[in-house]
Amino acid sequence: MASLLMAAVPADEVRLEPLRDAIITEARAADAATISFDRTTTAVRRGPGIKEKTVTVERWDGRCWALVTVNGKLPSASHLKTFRKATAANPVPGYHRLAALMAAASAISVDGDGRKVLKIPVLPAGTVSADTSDISSHLSGEAVIANNDGRPYVARLKVSARENFKLNLLIKVTNFEQISDYRLGPDGHPRLASQSADSKGQMFGFAGGQTDEVIYAYR
Repeated sequence: MASLLMAAVPADEVRLEPLRDAIITEARAADAATISFDRTTTAVRRGPGIKEKTVTVERWDGRCWALVTVNGKLPSASHLKTFRKATAANPVPGYHRLAALMAAASAISVDGDGRKVLKIPVLPAGTVSADTSDISSHLSGEAVIANNDGRPYVARLKVSARENFKLNLLIKVTNFEQISDYRLGPDGHPRLASQSADSKGQMFGFAGGQTDEVIYAYR
C-alpha cells in the first residue's frame, strides 16, 4: 500500500522538499554580522529627455552601513539623509535572506542545461523593495540550483513582475526584473556576488525606467 501511495505522488513533489530544506538550512546558518563588503551600484534613470547616471559606493562592516562616495565624491547632507532612510528600511542583502524566500517555493522543474529550478509563485513580504515600498506581492521568482560537493545552493535568483502595479500611488510599473547571482566564497559557502535590475513604467502618461547594476566586493 505504501509503495502504491508513493507512486501516486508526482515526482517533482517528492524531490522538492529535501532540496528546498537543504537550501533553507544553509541560508539560515549565514549571518550578516559575519560578513563585510563594499556595494557599488550604478543606476541609470531614463525618462522624456532625461538620462541620469549615478554611481554609489556603500560599505557594510558587519554592524552598520556607511555611505562612501556618490559619483566619486564625498556624499552631501542630502545624499546621507536618503541613504540612512533607505538602509533603515531595507535588510542587509546576502545569502541569508534566501531562507524565507525559499520557504515559499512550491514547484520544481529542470531547465535546458539540466539544472533544477525552484519556483516561487508569489514572493514573501519584505523580499524586494523599491523606493522603500515593499513590492514583493507583485513578484514571482525562480531560483537556479547549483551543487557544491553534493550540497545544493542557489546560483541565480530571478524575480519578475507577475502583474502591472502601482508604486507610491503615482508610478504604474509595467515591467520589473531583478537577477541576483551567488558565488562560492573562500570558505566554500555561497554569498551574493552581483545583482541587476530593470524596471519600466509610466507617470502622468510619460514612460520611463531605471536600470541598476550592483557589485559586491567582500573585505
